[in-house]
Amino acid sequence: MPNPGDQVDHYVITRPLGRGGEAAVFQGQDLRTGRPVVLKFFDPTQLGEIAAYERFRREVTIGRLLRRPGIPAVLDVHEDAKPPYLVLEYMEGQSLRTILQESPRLPVPRALQIITNLAELIAYCHQQHVYHRDLKPENVLVDTDGSVRIIDFGIALLDGAPRVTWRGFSGLVGTPEYMAPEQIRGERGGPQTDVYALGVILYELLAGHPPYHSPNPLSTMYQHLNMTAEPLRKLRNDVPDHVAALVAKAMRRRKEERFADAGEFVAALAHPDQVDLSIVDRPDPPLSSPVSESLIKNPLVVLGLVAAGTAIAILLAEALLRR
Repeated sequence: MPNPGDQVDHYVITRPLGRGGEAAVFQGQDLRTGRPVVLKFFDPTQLGEIAAYERFRREVTIGRLLRRPGIPAVLDVHEDAKPPYLVLEYMEGQSLRTILQESPRLPVPRALQIITNLAELIAYCHQQHVYHRDLKPENVLVDTDGSVRIIDFGIALLDGAPRVTWRGFSGLVGTPEYMAPEQIRGERGGPQTDVYALGVILYELLAGHPPYHSPNPLSTMYQHLNMTAEPLRKLRNDVPDHVAALVAKAMRRRKEERFADAGEFVAALAHPDQVDLSIVDRPDPPLSSPVSESLIKNPLVVLGLVAAGTAIAILLAEALLRR
């Protein structure tokens, strides 16, 4: 992988932005235009795997398809370079994660402004049959005027894209705190998957923490499937009833009970008088064998659940999942 100061073709790498299991991301400068860019270098050893290569090709296709301010455009593709890399539009803004670290609970109007702008971008993606599948504060940039940018479409899905072979438990895609139940159960995900993440993010903006969280990612996933999140109105009495109801609907465990897509979510934000307030008190049954919430706090119980959950997930995935 290159390092800051290196020149690759007509791009100079200026600073690292992040590194994951399949790619390293840097800010760079285009020497021809002088403008800043993002360079995403893919680990060539990973691209030898069908799933990783398919995600690379999918990211290229999606980047060329989506053309809207707030979504980084693919400017250049160097598939035959060593290592292969993409050149993406550089997006200004402060990470939403950084904002939450500085001020964990946002004022209600600001939280609604951010989530509305984010949901509008996701609604555009859904219109193009693109599903992000990894929405989280780290992948959202917020400018000083409140406008929002989405980054990292690395595991985004284009409707109709071919499936590739799933190769073990690590093939689950997403971040545990923001994963919808269907992702945890091994499904590919769709528009309702992003709706669930929008609900989780809005919950966090208002509560100061995600609805489900644990030091152990498998325990967090178990909570999504079985536990009941603390109601927003219990945590903050200044949260309007319609906002609490909107979050509750977006976070329903069964995807068919959520908003159908981000467009419906945006419409509900715009028309609070049409939000069904009764959903806050409606039961949302667990999706697997329930364990009492007092027991889940016991470390030995958690370890047992983690061990059992891991074994079941691996067996089911190896037998059934084909990505």
